[in-house]
Amino acid sequence: MTGEAKISTCQIETEESAVCGLPFRLTVTGILFAILVLISSASISGFLEGVKERETMDEVSKITIAAEQLSIRGEGSELILEVNVPQRASVVLGTLPSQESKWPEDADNYGITVEGKTKFYPAVAFFSNPEFVGPVSLGPGKHRLLLSTKVDPESGRLFVLVSETGDD
Repeated sequence: MTGEAKISTCQIETEESAVCGLPFRLTVTGILFAILVLISSASISGFLEGVKERETMDEVSKITIAAEQLSIRGEGSELILEVNVPQRASVVLGTLPSQESKWPEDADNYGITVEGKTKFYPAVAFFSNPEFVGPVSLGPGKHRLLLSTKVDPESGRLFVLVSETGDD
């Protein structure tokens, strides 16, 4: 063996299990990503709905606080107030859900509807429209309201009459 070099050959075995598992891993990763996106979008949607509800409640609180102050002053008090009901929201003053026929018994309630979900709350004041025949509804947009107080001769209750003014 003089001058001869010995060459050793060894075979490298290839492991193909990782390649076979790749489509499964990609599928699982895709499903998990889709679930995370769905959960995130639901959370963001809920957050934005909560923001709209707070905005609507802020605007309604202007009305209810003013109505409470007018009620304290008594009959004949007036106030002009501007509110901006957010888009996809509405406000009803002086009733409970589906109880419009029971007005004026439930006139000391108000409700807000945001994105199709309605919530009702008690109020200190009794609300009516200017004709003294039922509740008041406000849709989305800017409203310039005249709030005035008047005693109902039948019940003896002091009502806050809510009407829109055309003045700007």
